[in-house]
Amino acid sequence: MKVLFSRITEAINAKPKIESLCNDLTLIGIEVDEIKSFQGDKVIDFDLTPNRGDCFSVKGLARDYCAFKGKKFSSVKKISFKGEAKFTKKIKLSAREACSAYSAVSISNLKLKKKLPENIIKTLKAAGIQSIHPLVDIINFVMLESGQPMHVFDQDKIQGDIEVRFAKSKEQIKILGEKNIKLTNDCLVIADKKEPIAFAGISGGLNHSVSKKTNNFIIESAFFDPSVIKGKARRYGFQTDASQRFERGVDFNLHEIALKEVLSIIKEIYQADISEIKTTKNKYFPKKKLISISTKDVNQKLGTNLNENTIKGILNRLEIKFNKRNKNNLTFEVPSHRFDLSIKEDLIEEVARMVGYDSLPQIKNDQVSQHHEKSKYDFINEMKIFMTNKGFNEVVNYSFLDRQALENLGIENKSISIKNPLNNSLDTLRTSLLPSLATNLVFNINRGQNFLNIFEIGKSFSNISHSEVLNLAGLVYDDEKFKNWNTNQNYDFFFLKGVLEDLFEKFRIEKTSWKRSKNDLLHPFASADIHLKNKLIGSIGSVNPRFLKSLGLNKAFLYFELKIESLRRNEIGKLLAPSIYPISQRDFSFEIEKDISYEQVKKCIQNSSKNYLISSRIFDVYQGKNISHDKKSIAFRLSWGSNKKTLSEEDVNNEANLIISGMKKKLGAILR
Repeated sequence: MKVLFSRITEAINAKPKIESLCNDLTLIGIEVDEIKSFQGDKVIDFDLTPNRGDCFSVKGLARDYCAFKGKKFSSVKKISFKGEAKFTKKIKLSAREACSAYSAVSISNLKLKKKLPENIIKTLKAAGIQSIHPLVDIINFVMLESGQPMHVFDQDKIQGDIEVRFAKSKEQIKILGEKNIKLTNDCLVIADKKEPIAFAGISGGLNHSVSKKTNNFIIESAFFDPSVIKGKARRYGFQTDASQRFERGVDFNLHEIALKEVLSIIKEIYQADISEIKTTKNKYFPKKKLISISTKDVNQKLGTNLNENTIKGILNRLEIKFNKRNKNNLTFEVPSHRFDLSIKEDLIEEVARMVGYDSLPQIKNDQVSQHHEKSKYDFINEMKIFMTNKGFNEVVNYSFLDRQALENLGIENKSISIKNPLNNSLDTLRTSLLPSLATNLVFNINRGQNFLNIFEIGKSFSNISHSEVLNLAGLVYDDEKFKNWNTNQNYDFFFLKGVLEDLFEKFRIEKTSWKRSKNDLLHPFASADIHLKNKLIGSIGSVNPRFLKSLGLNKAFLYFELKIESLRRNEIGKLLAPSIYPISQRDFSFEIEKDISYEQVKKCIQNSSKNYLISSRIFDVYQGKNISHDKKSIAFRLSWGSNKKTLSEEDVNNEANLIISGMKKKLGAILR
């Protein structure tokens, strides 16, 4: 939200330096994004959090600033208004809970002889709002000042009375900006007897908008329930000043006050016949909330020693009025502009904001026992530390992305579309972390980075199993053309496999196995699926070459993804005393079919041994001269030992014969 510095200083009735004002607002949670010069003034761009809809106006900002500085502030002007005629149209609130108050006024014989005051023109221009029509400009100016959006209709284009209702089946409306919208039955509309004339709380209809030829006007000002407006504009791929305010929550007592302010400006500048204000309310109109806290609540949470009168005074500055006292509880009435206050912790936070977070005391906690069961968070945090120590940088991405990113990898069939995306490029939940990390990679390559080791811990989603899974994923990219002269490390499949093997060893994750991958995202001959006790827990390998073109890459990268929730960590380590007896070792070379994997050979050796096998380690693989083209030679070093005795030659021979026999019988291997 962009606001002129001069408008704020006028509202607070003071002239602090702009840096001081922005620092103070930032301290109370109203972040300043940017300050720019504008026509001899300054424009401050505020980045407001969704819960602070009350600050989406000059008066809202001024109210919070004055409360923090202990200055008096009055946000309501007492404007008396008396219309010259009756408002002839009836107002019907059919969507009773969605719109519980609606005010309207009609204007005719408007004589536009004067120009709008310079402060209105300048305020609108600074906020990036285009000048359309003097009446529209005035209501936009009052919206920026007070926070209440309003709308102007061409009265002659409205057929019959005004109704606030939900859209009917297959109804459409062409909104301002000439975008045609197909409405659904959860869309709130303002309608005449024929059709919708506005998308309530979001945009007026083009067919009922005002122009230079308009002679008779209707100005509406209403209260809409935020839950009804929330997300509707984003659903259709746009956002308006009105929707930004209504979906956050607008002061429910402001609609008639703001309308009177508009009419007072019109009467001051122009000649016109103005009707009485017609307001319709129903039983669903909100009432002010009451919240109870105690002095003990506040001081325990904040570590302070504030007394009752101090707490009352702080909240009173924020227009949170003291209502009554019941034993130790203080009950306060929440003002109508604070939709974000609902529980006692909210009031305690308001006290903290006004005291100043930097001013809260630092209190040393009592020492607690360190003997506690490790949580899932501890496990994930240790994984992050492990990956960082391995030279990887953590990235954090949204769980949703552009559907095109999934289509590029051919994995869009399991995706879940979002009804109310933040924007059109974040409209789909990811089915894998690969598209996110690939996007990070492309971003870095385009900025001259030729080496990247990154990882992410995040969720992926599936519409087939209707599940969400927490994953650990990593990516390695190394452009060899730019490798340093003193770098010997090869960032290949075996490097990444070694990282995961170290991870399994670190977290005592046992009985993992590696099998040829069935993951279509990875290269069929440079990848592996990882199993834990015969259950698939992840994949690793070089990305499939057919995806490189869609990603705009010339060189492949390595990738892995593991299901964290499938990793059953063994918290208790096993301590084994080393044997006092010597180890016997022998080397074996087998000729086997070239399609037989290392995992198959290793498993065969382990299953064939009876008692004494300690380890089996591959040290050579050979294909070529003296070996058939469909065969390969694989050499192992086997180690045997016992904690009870020195193994005899006969013991070792028996073990060796069992393994040779098992290899021949199960894998058709020939001892070389």
